[in-house]
Amino acid sequence: MARDEPLITIATFETELEASFARGALEAVGISALVPGEWSRSYTLQVFESDCDRALVELRRLKIRIVPPSHDA
Repeated sequence: MARDEPLITIATFETELEASFARGALEAVGISALVPGEWSRSYTLQVFESDCDRALVELRRLKIRIVPPSHDA
């Protein structure tokens, strides 16, 4: 995943299972994805900026519930 491009958070999930499923679904179609909070109990799904639109389309196609990330920090 070493690309010189920003990562964009495209969704949040309530469980690690949901986040891992979404990540796996994207990786199965060639979109690199990361769930950086897997170790901190904050399950956000991130993709490279150039893959953002394609990733959202794929998640919707698979009927994976997309919860926009919270901007409260």
